[in-house]
Amino acid sequence: MAEQEPQPDDRPRPKYGELAPPGWVWHPPADADRLDTSRPAPRDEPSDAPAGAPLPRFGESRPGGAPHPGTAGRPGPGGESSATGRPVPTWNVTLTVMLTVFGFFGMLYSITGLQGITASMQLLHTTNDLGDYTPAPVVSTLILVGSIILGVVWAVSAVIAAWLLMKRRLAFWVPLVAGIVAMTVLLIFSGAVLATDPALLSFYSGVTPPATTPTTPPTPTTPPTPTTTP
Repeated sequence: MAEQEPQPDDRPRPKYGELAPPGWVWHPPADADRLDTSRPAPRDEPSDAPAGAPLPRFGESRPGGAPHPGTAGRPGPGGESSATGRPVPTWNVTLTVMLTVFGFFGMLYSITGLQGITASMQLLHTTNDLGDYTPAPVVSTLILVGSIILGVVWAVSAVIAAWLLMKRRLAFWVPLVAGIVAMTVLLIFSGAVLATDPALLSFYSGVTPPATTPTTPPTPTTPPTPTTTP
């Protein structure tokens, strides 16, 4: 006997509460908001981790090397994520810019001080009665090379700091290292210029040139004139 196909129901559908008995009101069950923990949660995709292994945290990679689903490219909880996946603190940019600007003014002050070192040495000669200061021919070369190196140190540090900021990495340490290098360069070239003045080195080392006292020739004595008696 062939099965009969179901006939479509053309009757009008009842509206909400139309077939309910008079006075009936629907109340939600008491445990409607409770989570159903009797069944395991569905997994989006199979995992290669062994049974009983802890699930990876937010942002961590799974045993296969792939990031956890839904976490790739998202920033970490501490700020923008770096290329290595670690969060970058938000104060990194502000502190790096402030230290770079401070290093720029420090570089200008160091170059100005190195350019005026000959005037300072002349003042020391005048104060300590060492006579006029005559700079050696190599002094101008030392001042020029030292000034160029100070400018290059700041420029290289600024470029490296900007590159690290673009890569979202810690960059505040770059101006600090550049400041230490610039201070070392300033001390080296200042000492080299000071070493070209033996008179000033002898004065500050406690060795003073022996003072020469002029000798006066003895005054000639005239013999007594004989007296004649009448």
